[in-house]
Amino acid sequence: MKAYYSTRYGGADVSQYGDYPDPSVTGNQVLVEVKAVSINPVDFKVKRGDLKFLSGRKFPRIFGSDFSGIVKEAGTNAEKFKPGDRVYGVISVIFGKQGALAQFIAIDQKSLWIIPGEMSFEEAASLPIAALTALNGLRRCEVVKGTQVLINGGTGGVGHFAVQIAKTKGAVITATCSDANAELARKLGADETIRYSKEDLASTNKKFDAILDAYGHMDLSVAQRLLKRGGIYASTMINPFTLFKSFFINLIWGKKLTSSNMRALPEDILEIEKLFNEKKLHPVIENYFTLDKADEAFELAEKGKPRGKIIIRI
Repeated sequence: MKAYYSTRYGGADVSQYGDYPDPSVTGNQVLVEVKAVSINPVDFKVKRGDLKFLSGRKFPRIFGSDFSGIVKEAGTNAEKFKPGDRVYGVISVIFGKQGALAQFIAIDQKSLWIIPGEMSFEEAASLPIAALTALNGLRRCEVVKGTQVLINGGTGGVGHFAVQIAKTKGAVITATCSDANAELARKLGADETIRYSKEDLASTNKKFDAILDAYGHMDLSVAQRLLKRGGIYASTMINPFTLFKSFFINLIWGKKLTSSNMRALPEDILEIEKLFNEKKLHPVIENYFTLDKADEAFELAEKGKPRGKIIIRI
């Protein structure tokens, strides 16, 4: 099969498109012919070696987590799926496991879901990590009707889903973004936009019940100032030091800091699919690449600040 793989951690200089051994399925696994893969920040971070302690040192390696495709074969114990099923899912690349940027992948059936209705392969591949992270982040922020919520990075991969989901919950949404993306943020459901620079955030006098830092780089002192007492700040890039500080911030100022991580329970998948089917949630996809141009996709994801999701068609 053809695949995009790396010979060690790093960038385009250690990665290539070419022939790679076909996978085989056993037990609970399903063989999927991949049609689309989306690139998330976690993908380029793992690929460049930021998470070596989790991703292992086995090479050559195929990276990429979110994908969609067609079932070609099911293992002896994989009874949930049959050949021809249109599926999507997320594959873990920790501890040396192979990812999705290839013509075929073998994956445990528990990490797969049937693509609903008229959802395209590209739309399905865009959902798992970003949409589920947004959903869980808003849940951890306790966003409900009337919540004054600030979404930092409101037109990015996680953020553009978070704005739409928060809207369905009846929240009052302020989104940070560039001037060029302000119109998109409002179309997605933002009631107000703020430029995302530290200076612009520091100068606003608004206070919020919740902040979802979808971008993950908001200055903690700014976040603390923008939160009302009793407010919650959730970040996609929380670190142990921040969690340590959160105890004292909560104790002294009554403000909670927490992480916004992906959760993929059955009810989460159903909620995302329901919102999509009701046309209340749609992926923004402006950048498409082919597998042999995956270098360009990773470059854009890491350095280009794209709107919405980046898709690689296989």
